[in-house]
Amino acid sequence: MLKKFCPIHICRKLTILVVIGSLIFSSVFLTGCIEEDYSSIEIVDLSYEKINNSLNPAEKWLTSNLKEKGCFNYIYDPSTEEYPTKNNMIRQLMASRLLAEMTQTNSSLETLHQKNLDFIFEYWYKENNDTGYIFYDNKSKLGANAMALRTLAYSPFFDDYQENAKKLANSIFSLQNTNGSFEPWYIAPDYEYDKDYLLTFYSGEAILSLVEMYIKTNDSVYLDAAVKSQDFYIDRYVVNLEDNYYPAYVPWHTQSLNKLYKITGEQKYADAIMVLNDKLLEIQDTSNNSTLGRFYDPSHPEYGTPHSSSDGVYTEGLAYAYEIASLTNDAKHQGKYKTGIILGVHNLINLQYNNSDKKTNGAIRYSNDDYRLRIDTTQHAIDAFGKILDVFDGEWRYVYDSKSGILAEHGLNEEELPNDSVWYALGIGTILSIVLLFTIYLIIRKKEHN
Repeated sequence: MLKKFCPIHICRKLTILVVIGSLIFSSVFLTGCIEEDYSSIEIVDLSYEKINNSLNPAEKWLTSNLKEKGCFNYIYDPSTEEYPTKNNMIRQLMASRLLAEMTQTNSSLETLHQKNLDFIFEYWYKENNDTGYIFYDNKSKLGANAMALRTLAYSPFFDDYQENAKKLANSIFSLQNTNGSFEPWYIAPDYEYDKDYLLTFYSGEAILSLVEMYIKTNDSVYLDAAVKSQDFYIDRYVVNLEDNYYPAYVPWHTQSLNKLYKITGEQKYADAIMVLNDKLLEIQDTSNNSTLGRFYDPSHPEYGTPHSSSDGVYTEGLAYAYEIASLTNDAKHQGKYKTGIILGVHNLINLQYNNSDKKTNGAIRYSNDDYRLRIDTTQHAIDAFGKILDVFDGEWRYVYDSKSGILAEHGLNEEELPNDSVWYALGIGTILSIVLLFTIYLIIRKKEHN
């Protein structure tokens, strides 16, 4: 029939044109398919082995950065290969607490831990009658005293420092108001400061130190004080969330709430954790594959700039929240926090140095475009990885679709994904080619009739 209405030489030319056109169409459609549909796909390939492969060099980097005199290198700039002279007691002591915890399971670190304690108590620790405090740069922070107390609570040498721990706790008691709120300074600086902002960090750190002191000593005086303050801050930070929200307080209060729930079984602590972490997830980047998993929303510049230190502690807090969701059989929150945790770890691993340079290998840099290192950027990542390994089991291999926000188990290799789009595009192109060829045939047939 085609031969009757279409001379062979014309049909051949038309067929060649249609085939060429369909291939061009398919290639254009394929490009659009990959850009619009498949660019949102990100393989989030995590397992115990992969996390350990990041955790182990991170721990080695941290312990190798304890200086001979006993404190940690605070900042390192790879671009200049220099260690700036800035310092911060809370961040130093967060690393000290981590080293104390690591020493519990690795006795080979005891010498380093003791050296660190010796430095702290020689240069930073002071006493005033029955109170002990960390003094640096002519001031003493509630948060620094809390971190020093946490360091001792985790130390295998606690018995040797028990009196110091009690005096540090006393300094925290002295800053607790009758309503449970805290004052931010044991010794205040001579400049103006934002009390509410400081307490978004210090309040949770102080409560956490008191809870851990109770766990260590079983003395109810620490638990009673922690409960009193936690009740105040539940009202301030959870009940009145919209008036007082700032993401920095979420992970610290999540950790203290987690421990208080496990001690008391009171549902109000679990409920508070869910409210806080649901709000936190609103700022996690779930759409940009290059920064997938970081905790930063440009529409909220008041929450601070992107930084791996906050990424690490937020991810750690989510692991504590996931643990409570599991204990309370809250499947909805388990799923939500699992996604946030996996994306958070994905981001942290992408920020980790993996090279032969001992000064950087294993460390977590500030951000995608800032290659500096600070002691707490790696310390927070280590704490996050450790807690995640504690609360999760099994292998993790997922595909995350940033367009739909769906995290799904996946068994394909990453390179196989584009092949699916190729076959899809070629299939559509072939169907359209057939339709186009048949349309041309009908047009030619109609002209032959005329």
